[in-house]
Amino acid sequence: MTTGRGLTKQYASNYFRACWIQVLLSLKDVQCSDGSSINVSKVVFIERFNSFNTCFEDLYRTQTGWKIPNPQLREDVRIMISGNLLLAYCAFLGQFQSHFEGSRHAGKYFEYSAEELESYLLDLFEGVPHDLSYQWRKS
Repeated sequence: MTTGRGLTKQYASNYFRACWIQVLLSLKDVQCSDGSSINVSKVVFIERFNSFNTCFEDLYRTQTGWKIPNPQLREDVRIMISGNLLLAYCAFLGQFQSHFEGSRHAGKYFEYSAEELESYLLDLFEGVPHDLSYQWRKS
């Protein structure tokens, strides 16, 4: 028999897989045929970051307007998203950020720090829609 706490974790996990998998897939490691990621073109990385930014912003815009009235479920869902998303994002940044060092356009692709993402995730499920417009993000 599943306890109430176990059930909220199960719901959070199911929700994460259903809604956030596309965001994680955009951060999936890019491998060359030899198994390395060093020789992959900047274009591929840029496409991945653009995909991540678009997916994240769409989900953020939608899911800040959603309300999870149960505080424990709301927290479990946020933890599930945060743990998975931040781990993947930091790994992706760590692996590929060096390809853009010194580039005058690096900020265009690395729009969010891990801390900013974590902060934005706290806005989810409060029932107050937000939009990550360029001016709002950069101010």
